[in-house]
Amino acid sequence: MIYIYNLLAAILIGISIGAAIGQRNNASRVAGLIAIVLAVVAIVTTTWLPIAAGVVVFLIGQGLQRDPRAA
Repeated sequence: MIYIYNLLAAILIGISIGAAIGQRNNASRVAGLIAIVLAVVAIVTTTWLPIAAGVVVFLIGQGLQRDPRAA
């Protein structure tokens, strides 16, 4: 099970790095960086709670990048 947690955390790190580099919104960039930190914590501690929190933070950050004029 530890390998699955590490794999999920590595996937979260990769996605968050790509999102943090490509974002133009500072809030989304910060959310991506927080998700990276939580994924690293998940790799070190081998628990699933930081992975879940990182995914939630990442998805909130992706929701913040929406253009308000598009609605």
